[in-house]
Amino acid sequence: MKHQYDYAVLGGDLRQVYLAEALADQGNRVCHHALCTSPDSCRCQAPSSLTAEDSLEKICSLSSCVVCPIPLSRDGEFLNQSAAGGAFSIDQLVRNLNPGQFFFAGCIPGPVKEELRQKNVYTIDLMEDPSFCRFNSRATAEGALCEAIAGSPLTLHHSSCAVLGYGNCGSVICAYLKGMFCRLYVASREEEERAQAALFADRTGSLEEFQRCTGAFDFIFNTIPAMVLPAPVLKNLKHSVTILDIASAPGGVDYASAKELGIRALPCPGIPGRYAPGSSAKVIKEIIERYVKGDSKCL
Repeated sequence: MKHQYDYAVLGGDLRQVYLAEALADQGNRVCHHALCTSPDSCRCQAPSSLTAEDSLEKICSLSSCVVCPIPLSRDGEFLNQSAAGGAFSIDQLVRNLNPGQFFFAGCIPGPVKEELRQKNVYTIDLMEDPSFCRFNSRATAEGALCEAIAGSPLTLHHSSCAVLGYGNCGSVICAYLKGMFCRLYVASREEEERAQAALFADRTGSLEEFQRCTGAFDFIFNTIPAMVLPAPVLKNLKHSVTILDIASAPGGVDYASAKELGIRALPCPGIPGRYAPGSSAKVIKEIIERYVKGDSKCL
């Protein structure tokens, strides 16, 4: 079937705006809907095409590839979008996608993936692509440090920092903090992670051990998507501490208690979309092109 558009870009943050521009800059025919701001056609070389579409049915029927945001949804029901106006449900989106189409998004729920597979829609979860995960970890770490510097009256240099979790993001944050000569403590449930962290950190420990020395830290970076900073732990922190919570929703901090205690606890969702949307869009575009050209296997 001949499609009117090569790509449809829907919802999300500034990454989606830059992505629409980058795809159109290559001469692709691109339609978009519910972006947080309008793409700038001046940044796209001719013969580019950027078209706003309002009808989900039209968007899906006329596009060979549909690109949704990271994450696909924040509430499990509606498309993740910050644009004003009505949002459409993920069920509506799935119903309107057609066999043979490519569908890209991040953090796609399992049942949605299965339904799309049954419809023969080529489904790719960007957060399961290794190259994107590596980039996303670096961008998240850079943004987290920006948030820490902006959100605290203290300098990071020579400060005492704790990083909770030593996965992709935690390990990169640790490397950046050591480059700023921070005194670094890493807490993890996993013995293997603690062994790896010992190469960078001044000290490592379990989460239980961390909770016994919380009063020592100027900054705490949490990457664990579980309640690791409840009220009893928060009560033992320095009043001047700054907590950066970059874990997936709902995060790992008791925010109500932090507010009552006067502790700075900053939720930091979607950091790459705020601090590196252009670079993020470039990486997403490269991954999309790799799959569309058949150089990678679809999920």
